[in-house]
Amino acid sequence: MNINNFKANTNIITSLLCRIEARFFNKRLDIRFWVSLVVFLMLSFGTITRLFAQEITTSISGKVYDAITNNPLPSVTVILKNTNPSVVTVTDTYGRFHLEKIKLGRQTLSFSITGYDTYVIEELLVGSGQVVDLKVGMQPSNNQLDEVVVRVSKFTPLNSMATLSSRPFTVEETQRYAGGMDDPARLAASFAGVANPSISDNGISVRGNNPDGLLWRIEGVEVPNPNHFANLSIAGGGMLSAISSQMMGNSDFFTGAFPAEYGNAVSGVFDIKLLEGNRYKCQSAFKAGVLGVEAMTQGPLRKNADGTYIINYRNSTMALLAPLLPSDAGILKYQDLSFKTDFPTKKLGQFTIWGIGVLDGVKNNAIDSAEWESDSQRTNSKTAMYMYALALSHKTMLPGNAFLKTIASVTGSGLDFSEDWLDYMMQAHPQSKARNNTSTITLQSEITTNFHKQHANKTGIRYSQNYFSLDVGQSLASGEPPIPITNQTGNTGFMQVFSQSKFNLTPRLVLNAGVNMQYLLLNNALSVEPRLGVKYHINDKQNLGFAYGLHSRMEQLSVYFASVQGSYPNTSLDFAKSAHYVFSYQVKIADNLRLNIEPYYQYLSSVPVSSKGYISTLNNSNNLFFNQALVSEGKGRNIGVDFTLEKHLSKGYYGMFTASLFDSNYTGADGIKRNTLYNRNFVFNILGGKEWRLRENNIFSANIRLNYLGGDRIEPIDREASLQRKEVVYRETEENIAFSKKRRDLPLLSLTLSYRLNRSKYSSLWSLQILNATGTEEYVMDFYNLKTKTVDTKYDRLLIPNISYKIEF
Repeated sequence: MNINNFKANTNIITSLLCRIEARFFNKRLDIRFWVSLVVFLMLSFGTITRLFAQEITTSISGKVYDAITNNPLPSVTVILKNTNPSVVTVTDTYGRFHLEKIKLGRQTLSFSITGYDTYVIEELLVGSGQVVDLKVGMQPSNNQLDEVVVRVSKFTPLNSMATLSSRPFTVEETQRYAGGMDDPARLAASFAGVANPSISDNGISVRGNNPDGLLWRIEGVEVPNPNHFANLSIAGGGMLSAISSQMMGNSDFFTGAFPAEYGNAVSGVFDIKLLEGNRYKCQSAFKAGVLGVEAMTQGPLRKNADGTYIINYRNSTMALLAPLLPSDAGILKYQDLSFKTDFPTKKLGQFTIWGIGVLDGVKNNAIDSAEWESDSQRTNSKTAMYMYALALSHKTMLPGNAFLKTIASVTGSGLDFSEDWLDYMMQAHPQSKARNNTSTITLQSEITTNFHKQHANKTGIRYSQNYFSLDVGQSLASGEPPIPITNQTGNTGFMQVFSQSKFNLTPRLVLNAGVNMQYLLLNNALSVEPRLGVKYHINDKQNLGFAYGLHSRMEQLSVYFASVQGSYPNTSLDFAKSAHYVFSYQVKIADNLRLNIEPYYQYLSSVPVSSKGYISTLNNSNNLFFNQALVSEGKGRNIGVDFTLEKHLSKGYYGMFTASLFDSNYTGADGIKRNTLYNRNFVFNILGGKEWRLRENNIFSANIRLNYLGGDRIEPIDREASLQRKEVVYRETEENIAFSKKRRDLPLLSLTLSYRLNRSKYSSLWSLQILNATGTEEYVMDFYNLKTKTVDTKYDRLLIPNISYKIEF
């Protein structure tokens, strides 16, 4: 099997989803039927609960701390707004607070203390099934004027040293936003400058860059792509997130010019935080839906102690129903387990252990030979995948208003793929195999110091030892036995050092500056990367910003150790580099409405490209069977502007419009300028939603999103060579430059309906989520048609519905 046949087989997920959809969701039924059914069920439950309507209250607890040093803040005034009389309390010596008899629904909390910006949490969802336990980091104030600076958590990133091109998001948004599917990667596609490569894949292409250029961090640790079926069809993407929304806390997403602490990334950063367990009571939740079932539990490790735990397990519905499904249904299995435990001590600081484990499997069987149109339909294949991350962290206060955090972690991922080719006598012939296992041991430490109100600094070091094992064999032609391609094991070191400071130069002017250095021991590649961000507050409603950063990323080990005619020419590749220049204008039009405009320019250098032709890692969709010799001589340029007009949730409704206009291209070693594979040129999003209170305690929510993307770029096909070899051969000619043409634009409509019922002892949530509700047709692959003896293109109308029920108690 060659690389083109493998591309066809990496669309297993899409084909299986289509087959599952056709079997379990009769396409002859209009989507309005499913919407009407769920609405009927939700309203029916609402009518029944009116008989039991009663006023239900709960409590809100939390801890308030200094966002720079992590010191607990005592005597902070906590006000529950929009109540009569006002509900007010203050934090104790450990920064903790507790509010009793809080009504259900959306609530607004204000936190204030002299010397810090007022922190406001608006439209916090309070239900009966879970006690709300908040973690609030307050920023030291730089305000010397009469007006009060209010830091609203909705629009301000958690990382205080981020200047612009950053967006915080909440778990509740992944559940509420249409198209989010409880997946932060799909939620990110609602933000300006972001697009998912396909409906079936949740990869994140930022400002025209390859999804593989994104840095994934969990609790400060760089981790392998944390998605189910990661990198199978798109490098950097997968099917759905392996981190449950029941485990995830508020997190940051960056689209460019990020702070110095983020290294080994050229496009963006997903900085994910995990929830801490509730320290006041044990709580649990169970969820079942079309895509999967999951269970969560959390609480204190023991009574009257500060230690907490939270653990979540999830399994695919198809894996559970596999014994009952017909043999041709297609089996898609996945499961994940994640946990976090915290052990605070009085003298030794706080210890935290967290982990995530992922197991995936997919089996594809050949269809009846009379129906064969492509080689992918005449193959039996098995794919098994795993990913894991385990970390121990320690946080402690130091003299001089400083904070030290140290982490030891081990992470890894792997894939085991095998494929048999069937002849017309239905005899199987081994066609290809691939095993790719990687693991990383990392030790990192960082110290944060608040020197005074005008200067805070974070400095850190990370060292990783990367281990790999590659064993790849493939057939040179259909039906021929596979031959070894590469069989490599080894390890290499990777070091990062960074320092960054925040300077409050004046009450209106803030400067973030730093440097990141990274060094790859494999080939002594070194990159020194300055970072700079400036923000000027024109007044309390408008600000201007500028940020610059040089960023770089090491290639996947399968690229460095690609075997080309028995040699390994890529081990000397330099880091691919990207210099980001971003400007920003932000205006607060109203209390809950803001406009943000960000023009940007990115210059790429040292990009790995082939010495001849259009091959580049900028366009890689899969690295497993990569076998090209590369040189670090490519250049590139991404230029564009992002618009965001957002009205966040208030008075029961919200809305957002984003527009991204961009152009992404690169120049190879041959001097020819080409579009990148991910240069869609434009992405538009319109989304919004409305909530209704039914009786006193229940909430019905309707949400919609229209996503309109420019078409995919087309890789050129040498049709004459393809007909001769009876397989698709991608090749560029003088008349057909790579990626110069586009497929048709892609409009996607998504819907989310939910109904939350609050009872005195528990709450439940019914929801219907539909991705691509109108069934827009999307490109899947090119293939040689065995029946017509021509080169054809396959399209699918993939509609993904997920009906689920969740109970919290």
